[in-house]
Amino acid sequence: MSAKYIKLILIVCLLLGILLCILGCVSVIPYINLKGNPNSLPVRILRITTDVNQREELFTQLRKFADKHSLEFILNLYSSDNTLFLVEIKGDGFHIDAGDVSNSPREIEIYFFNEASPPTSQETFDKLYDDLKSFLNEIPNVTITEKQKDLRIAMDANQHEELFTQLRKFADKHSLEFTLSFYGSEKTFFLVEIYGDGFHITSEPVRISPGEINIDFYSDINNEDPTPVPQETVDELFNDLKSFLGEIPNVTIVEE
Repeated sequence: MSAKYIKLILIVCLLLGILLCILGCVSVIPYINLKGNPNSLPVRILRITTDVNQREELFTQLRKFADKHSLEFILNLYSSDNTLFLVEIKGDGFHIDAGDVSNSPREIEIYFFNEASPPTSQETFDKLYDDLKSFLNEIPNVTITEKQKDLRIAMDANQHEELFTQLRKFADKHSLEFTLSFYGSEKTFFLVEIYGDGFHITSEPVRISPGEINIDFYSDINNEDPTPVPQETVDELFNDLKSFLGEIPNVTIVEE
């Protein structure tokens, strides 16, 4: 093998490494924010669902919201089709991040961070939060949900079938719709979705930590009935879910 050919291979490998690094950064940016300084944890989390071809409408609405409140707007694109992106909206002592969700190109998560000292008042933050939802609702066929609870569980990879069984048992007990989807050529990635009246629960592996799984509870929001599921109901369901998951041998459950 000639030296010239070896050099060409090394250049190609280097370029691929840089590309993977960029894509990896996109998927872990929200994770870094979530796991950083405890004072910088998100106070509210929204997940919205839109068609991929509506990205420009999404960016337009986020920019309009930022302009209305005189906030700094930054758009970072990591793919030519706008499916990989990060929007940063910065204010005085708080910021809002919006980015794509791994394995789900139609979904976007929006994180609200309140870092001021003393913190920005809850009243001010709630007004910003409600106003942003009104801007997002102008996007045709958009679905908006709010994250209410977040579990992270650690288990062996060969226990996934036990996980699916316990989640299905929980769904059956409460008469909830259960769906299981696999992604990748070897089905290494999965998504469990459990739907109830006005809420849904998702479960998927953590991309940067294969031994961990995220389980999130979302309250559905719509214009006709914007009232979220009562907190008491959320707590009861999540405590029962944790009891089902606790039956898996050697599992570790952390509520975040």
